[in-house]
Amino acid sequence: MQVLEGSSQAIEPERAVAEAVAGWPVAGVDLVLVFTSPVRSASEVAAAIAARYPDAQVVGCTTAGEHLSGMHSTGGLVMAGLTSPRMAWATALVDELATVDAAGIRATVDGLFARLAIDRAGLDARRYFCLLFIDGLSGAEERVAPIIADALDGIALIGGSAGDDLAFARTEVIHGDRARSGAAVLALCRSDVAFHVLQHQHFSTTSRLLAITKVEGRRVHEIDGEPAAVAYARALGIARVELTPRVAFDNPLAFRYHGVHYVRAIREIHADDSISFYCAIEEGMVVDIGAHTDLVPALGIDLAHLAGDEPIDLLIGSNCILRALETKRRDQHGAVGALFQRFSRHMIGFDTYGEQLAGLHMNQTLVALALCDRAEVT
Repeated sequence: MQVLEGSSQAIEPERAVAEAVAGWPVAGVDLVLVFTSPVRSASEVAAAIAARYPDAQVVGCTTAGEHLSGMHSTGGLVMAGLTSPRMAWATALVDELATVDAAGIRATVDGLFARLAIDRAGLDARRYFCLLFIDGLSGAEERVAPIIADALDGIALIGGSAGDDLAFARTEVIHGDRARSGAAVLALCRSDVAFHVLQHQHFSTTSRLLAITKVEGRRVHEIDGEPAAVAYARALGIARVELTPRVAFDNPLAFRYHGVHYVRAIREIHADDSISFYCAIEEGMVVDIGAHTDLVPALGIDLAHLAGDEPIDLLIGSNCILRALETKRRDQHGAVGALFQRFSRHMIGFDTYGEQLAGLHMNQTLVALALCDRAEVT
């Protein structure tokens, strides 16, 4: 597997792409991953890449921050080009997220299966994975991601929600020579390169359980039958007036699914004692209160376990914007980048408005795909 990479801080799209691909071959790239700040036109970025690499499949999205092999940026553009005879790709756009139904999504996935000659009856899901990038302001992740995962019949689904540098105005995904809002892009891969999935969270669980008793969308009005903020503060052992955004950040809620915890991060605590989340929480759900631990050593442990004896060849990461803000506040971008450099030969990723894994939408998590081109899949 050959991995090319490049980055740019140039605002003009054509110049940014030219700087990022400087030194790349003029042809022979199978897949291009691109993550760009919305300071430049995503549509023009896509068109510039497609013009240079008309035979490559191009996928990506806008960001709230960019990662490339130890470097973290905001306002930048990062790219990676992949070429391998042991990997075959098929990509597709899922448009109109507000109205697309299960039949439409399954038809899109069926099209990907057809392009890779996948027979559902004889499918070995271990030989495939699928990347997902989705409009981070659509509010559709909880509905769409499970449908995609179901249509994939057990194939690993890994991805993130596009960002827009915390403007919360417009996020876009990139597919081919186009960029779209209100859409998602899928990149399905048949791989004879070994791969592994990472879900990293730096929170431990506690014995404090809460029942969600009244919900409207992503806004929780009642917990344990009381105003949500009042019940949450009591569970933390503090007065309601002490419930600050920093306290909420350090003590997110998480629900358990098949023995694994998935974080539901708090977006805003309202004056009426309701709480808005970055992910939907269902009425009747029982959740844990998480306890914050240090991100850097926890990430180092997980990356070391994932890499084993040799560095990962390529790590593709979707990193929650809340993790990026914490890393910035603690001046740990350099330490995190050093870990990525130590345990991977190449790393590309972006700071997200949410992360998806196996059809579940979550926050305050790093979801990543590790490609290890040193042993065939068995």
